[in-house]
Amino acid sequence: MKNNLLNEFFTYETKNNLFDIEFESFKIWEILRTYVFIEIEQIYNNLQPLFPQKNSSKKKHISFNVINSIRLFLIKNRDYVFLNNPRRVKQKNGEYYCIYTDLLIDLLKKNHTCTTFEDPYWALSKSSNISHFEPIKTEDICYLDFVEFIFKIKKIFYKTFNRNYKKLHAILNKLEQDIEKEFKCNLTDIFKVGEDKILYLVLTKKIYVKLIKRIKPKAILEFYDAFPSKVVINKIAKEQNIPIIEIQHGIVTKENPIFLKYSDLSRQYDCVPDYVLSYGEKLLNTEHMPIKKNNIYYVGNLFLKSKINEYKNNIAKKKNILFISQSNLGKYISESASKLADLLKKDNEYKIIYKMHPYEIGNNYECLKKSNIEIINNREKDIYYYQSISIAQVGIYSTGIYEGIAFGLKTFILDNKYGTKEIKGILKEDNQITYVTDIKEIAENIKNIKENQKNIDNKYWEKVDENKIIDIIDKITNNC
Repeated sequence: MKNNLLNEFFTYETKNNLFDIEFESFKIWEILRTYVFIEIEQIYNNLQPLFPQKNSSKKKHISFNVINSIRLFLIKNRDYVFLNNPRRVKQKNGEYYCIYTDLLIDLLKKNHTCTTFEDPYWALSKSSNISHFEPIKTEDICYLDFVEFIFKIKKIFYKTFNRNYKKLHAILNKLEQDIEKEFKCNLTDIFKVGEDKILYLVLTKKIYVKLIKRIKPKAILEFYDAFPSKVVINKIAKEQNIPIIEIQHGIVTKENPIFLKYSDLSRQYDCVPDYVLSYGEKLLNTEHMPIKKNNIYYVGNLFLKSKINEYKNNIAKKKNILFISQSNLGKYISESASKLADLLKKDNEYKIIYKMHPYEIGNNYECLKKSNIEIINNREKDIYYYQSISIAQVGIYSTGIYEGIAFGLKTFILDNKYGTKEIKGILKEDNQITYVTDIKEIAENIKNIKENQKNIDNKYWEKVDENKIIDIIDKITNNC
């Protein structure tokens, strides 16, 4: 990883006043910067794309739920609007859960009305033709499919007839050339993506303004990332003085995720949440976060708590070693799993479970096709199930690592040049956590582990108090 990339990025965007670039009332750098930074980081570190590559030989047939899509234009008067992520996980009742929002909705719906907006998965992942994973647990949900289709139609007319499109194109061309010169990499593809995201903001804002005015929410609660539907809704919420509450969905380290990191903490940003419901103080690095410290609440993880309780009596038939993959490092992690499988192939007691990241599903790693490796390339079970039936886990810096520690798993962290630095800032080596530079170290240590040594460990996670969570959200909405 290039040294101090984040600081160099901060310096560049501040020096060149990128946050002042405005197009049709939007400060466009706020949405562009996440995509540009991740692309530069990916190029510097030779990382894989976050999603599998689209197979251009296959025609993309998109399906969607008409009823849940139409509801968006009819719904009104809800206390809370949830903005989730469509990467759901199937539970044993056959329903797909949003593991970030569904249990929080269950808490709030006793005394409040809630609705959820969900983007189609194909808008998130261009390689997918899946609209939504169904059947779903979430009640009172509105799909944003029709907004996407309206946008696609309006975009054609805008690019053809609106003179402002040439202005945007010129702004982005100049910006791309300058950043490419500074960071010495080709950013053509990501700027094409960025242009599309900006046009989404411009061409859908009126739709969302009418929607928010009709619903009149007391607060927006969200899985926040720099996806355009969330950015435009957040901007509207700021304009209408509606509080925005981020539900933490990944570990925030010193340098990542970029969408919550800024150098100028005094500046007002259109898209950044006002409050955070965090997993725990050790799992949210607040450096460079333009969110007031007293607006951050440490509440734990409702879904993790429920799964520890659900799976506490699970017993594995074999000594499973769980590899937690990541979409940008899958090739490296899969090769590591393959090497360990070779070292353990003569011992039938052991099996390797290779769990794909949700964004990675669809990838194919030939090196994993071995008799003592089980590849989990679907959403049929959550990662917690596999953690509950394993004696150890292996990974680099995924949130799943921290969750596996909560399950009491012996943890081996691959000391990779990319990512390990970040996790070392949080996880210190001890009897449960070992950093390894050679797969042989795992093979040598794994035989000392017995399943009954697993102890539930919440030292990194705030203890969940459901009443506390309700009180916090009530306090936020009553004070705004």
